[in-house]
Amino acid sequence: GRITRREAGQLKVGKVIEDIKNKAERELWERAWTQFQRAWHIAWPHIERHECLEIPGLFRDIKVDRETSMLFCILDQENEGICPLALTQWLTQRHNELAQLLSSTLNRGSRTELDRADEGHRQSPAVSSRLLSQHDIIKYGEDDLMHFLQSRCVTYATGGSLHFDLRQLEQQLRREMSRPEITMELRGFQWLGENFGQSDLKQVIPQKDLPEDVMKRIRSELKLPSLANACLQRVQMASSFIQKSGSSTGENAGNTLFQEYLEQVLQEAPTSIPSQVARAEVRLWHLTAFERLLKQVVNQDPMDGVDPAYKMELPEDIAQQLEAVRKELPNQLAEVLASFAEYQLRSTYISRDSNMIDTLRAFDDICDDVAAMNAVEEHLPAGILMQHWAATYQLLKGKPAAAANAAAAKPAAAASSSAAASSASVAAAPAAAAAAAAGAG
Repeated sequence: GRITRREAGQLKVGKVIEDIKNKAERELWERAWTQFQRAWHIAWPHIERHECLEIPGLFRDIKVDRETSMLFCILDQENEGICPLALTQWLTQRHNELAQLLSSTLNRGSRTELDRADEGHRQSPAVSSRLLSQHDIIKYGEDDLMHFLQSRCVTYATGGSLHFDLRQLEQQLRREMSRPEITMELRGFQWLGENFGQSDLKQVIPQKDLPEDVMKRIRSELKLPSLANACLQRVQMASSFIQKSGSSTGENAGNTLFQEYLEQVLQEAPTSIPSQVARAEVRLWHLTAFERLLKQVVNQDPMDGVDPAYKMELPEDIAQQLEAVRKELPNQLAEVLASFAEYQLRSTYISRDSNMIDTLRAFDDICDDVAAMNAVEEHLPAGILMQHWAATYQLLKGKPAAAANAAAAKPAAAASSSAAASSASVAAAPAAAAAAAAGAG
């Protein structure tokens, strides 16, 4: 996978389909989505559990549409992914039950009768879900049935009475529904940044530590968590591909430059790693150490480098208003605040007393999404100023108002204390010099 679980949660089905540039491919996915949505609406009310797990009530009430999160469309063994998994398995079970019934009426043993070959039953081989095609599934509805009944099975007898040829109808149903059973073989989706239960990278390519000087130089180029995170995603993607292959590409595979691997194997751009040092120094046997280094940078608070002018506490009434409407604001707003802070708020060229909404209106990352910007315009409290940037970010990330203010104010207070200490030292310097001179005299 080239997507994290968090990123998938922020994507809507309709937006994903609309972003497909190729018209033929988009139409293909539109048809697939329509069929998936129809299957969900028909079958989901009948599904109460997945194996031993009872489907949570929150998920039982879900009705998928184009505004549904992509998490409900990706099969997984946990969280939202259980829903499409349970749906797929339920539909497969119903198909197999019908296939077994038809198999028995046609005097052909079903898959559950493998040990009864001595009775002369002939088994229809099951088909793997990996090889499934249209002619393997039962696709016959009420309209098909009525059309065949009216055109082939109804005649007028003497006196105008209707005669139904139910034998012919039964034979038609047998032909249409005589399909093999399905054996489910679903490959689990690998989320970017999560382990997949495969062999460790070091079992495929022995790993080495990065030299200390190289690590320092990389840190100097990847100071921003956003840059480090972009790099981290490519490291995890490459590690995943290497582990899936199960073997290295030769004895010296570990000596291959990481950037070279990205370009030649994963078809990434020559500058996909935003660090010149990393492109020149990091090799495949450094991936584990490189990933560890990047995580240290990524896990920094994006507000750490923000100027103290933008780290003032939110007034209590505004904090309460923001907390009340937090769920109405778009999910990406917190990430927008983080990204803008990293790049633009390390100095005070924007007035701390200007309205935050005015700055957001000029920021392409959110303005390009009309629905998201409309939600911000409607729900963001009017009294939030630029000086409240850090506190607003902390509250949107889920911290209670008091904790958000504390997290935002702590660096500002530390900076103020440091400045006060520096001022005191400067003020005391002449006195210290005079005392030293007097002592010398």
